Amino acid sequence: MRSIAIVGLGLIGTSVSLAAKARWSGVEVTGIDRSDPLEGVRGADVVVLAAPVDGIIGMLPRLARLVGAETLVLDTGSTKRAILAAAAHARILQFVGGHPMAGGTQPGPAGASADLFQGRTWFLMGKDAPSGAIERATAFVEGLGARPHLFSDNGEQHDRIVAAVSHLPQVVASTLMTVVGDAMGPEGLQWAGSGLRDTTRLALSHADMWMGILETNRDQLKPLLKDLAARLDAIADHLDDREAVRLLFEEAVRAKASCL
Repeated sequence: MRSIAIVGLGLIGTSVSLAAKARWSGVEVTGIDRSDPLEGVRGADVVVLAAPVDGIIGMLPRLARLVGAETLVLDTGSTKRAILAAAAHARILQFVGGHPMAGGTQPGPAGASADLFQGRTWFLMGKDAPSGAIERATAFVEGLGARPHLFSDNGEQHDRIVAAVSHLPQVVASTLMTVVGDAMGPEGLQWAGSGLRDTTRLALSHADMWMGILETNRDQLKPLLKDLAARLDAIADHLDDREAVRLLFEEAVRAKASCL
């Protein structure tokens, strides 16, 4: 590997750049931001697409005309089925879908770090990708410090999982913050303690990134939101039922023990 091109220089893209430079000192790393021409990917051995989901889908037809048959193309989008389908339609031969399960407390490039992926899971998938592309993608993300986890399908398992462990918490946190904000107003929010602050940390996320994620995974997320709404509605009518409250908290504690 002689050169890497990274399209999208937010938190993930900038962190990939920093990690790659730290790991492979002799490799040329080119960063391509949203205002830069996509032609900057020409000649790269590896191209990493670190833009929002809809941005990745939109650039794939153009990208197909710019990369060679042996160029490894990975993406870091938070949903995978739509991206893998678009890559197949664009006939990008060495495309491997990916998603690093990593984030930071500060969004954007200012929060980037060469260690962001250290020990973190990085999902890889692409049922129709050549075995050589999967092997190269695995070695690449391991070089960045991540732990690759391979799925044998085209994103179905991934999208089902992240709908529950990532997309549902995001929508819940954002909705919770709007409910509390409407109830308390700016003056009342000054009294918020660590409970509300910790629970709603995700409410700082920007809509630009999440609109494409929610749109492309709505079939997986919608039933989870409906289930949550039904459970909230049920407990709202039984707040004076000590047995119902006890069962809710005990079930939550058991579930939480699996993700500590």
